[in-house]
Amino acid sequence: MKTVVKASSISFKDNRKVKVFVFFLVLTSIIWLIIELSKTYTSSTVFNVEYKNLPSDKLLQIKPVSNLDVAIKASGFNLLRYKMKAPKISFNLSNISKKGSYHYILPNSQLSNLNTQLVGETEIISVLKDTIFIEIGKNISKKVPVVPITEIKFKLGYNLIEKLTVIPDSIVITGSEKYIDSIKEISTVQLKLNDVYENIDKELGLIISKKNKNISFSSTKVKLSGMVDKFTEGKFNIPVSIINEPEDVKVNPFPKEIEVIYQASITHFNMINDNSFLVVFDYKQYENDSTTQYLTPIIKQKSEYISSLKINPNQIEFLIQKK
Repeated sequence: MKTVVKASSISFKDNRKVKVFVFFLVLTSIIWLIIELSKTYTSSTVFNVEYKNLPSDKLLQIKPVSNLDVAIKASGFNLLRYKMKAPKISFNLSNISKKGSYHYILPNSQLSNLNTQLVGETEIISVLKDTIFIEIGKNISKKVPVVPITEIKFKLGYNLIEKLTVIPDSIVITGSEKYIDSIKEISTVQLKLNDVYENIDKELGLIISKKNKNISFSSTKVKLSGMVDKFTEGKFNIPVSIINEPEDVKVNPFPKEIEVIYQASITHFNMINDNSFLVVFDYKQYENDSTTQYLTPIIKQKSEYISSLKINPNQIEFLIQKK
């Protein structure tokens, strides 16, 4: 029994020594690491880049490089932090250089400004890219019309009283001259309606393509409205009217009267009379082709309240007499 107790005691002492050794080894390593990280090193790392102070009448047409390799002098702690998360610096574009049609900046000419943006004892020694080219365009605004895209089917006997109204009917777009010049109009998303018999009142978004993401729009939505009413049919008999008849010729039409059949909304139906349209037949049709046996009607004008107009018959015979 005494021999067993002695062996156990030795084992316990050895285990204790190992623990003490490991503790001091870890502590020593931590102290060494702290000392090393406290030292100053020169190394390269990646910085994120922003661009500021561009003149108000100018615009970046294409975003320049967004990150750069930078040689810095910093403590090991800061270097480790920068490796984990890239810091951010910004270049001043207020005095951008230009050669011909190209704009550019020399990053290393702005080192003093860049170093003021860093915390601690970090110092930028150099930016490894010596020149950054920047595509700049003039910032302009212009007004373009809004074009509604619709596919509307009305219930039988119904239709619009007047044209659809878009509010606003045009919008102001602002952006680089390079992209603005090519935009002539802006379309709405398509509106599909079936069996419509009530007034239309819809809000529609505008189609803005991804290539226009750098362009600002005064509005991204418009209101589309239109009055819908039931339409009914009416008719008038009116005398045939011949125009461009020579002084030495008398044209006798057959028949003497024509029937004008029209459609108008119930709201406006009582506003229509035989003066709401003008239908004529032109003698020059015969002068241009002497083989012509019939004259066809020409609708010279009609009321805005008339949605459709049909002439019966759709052609007339005529007899020419010399005076």
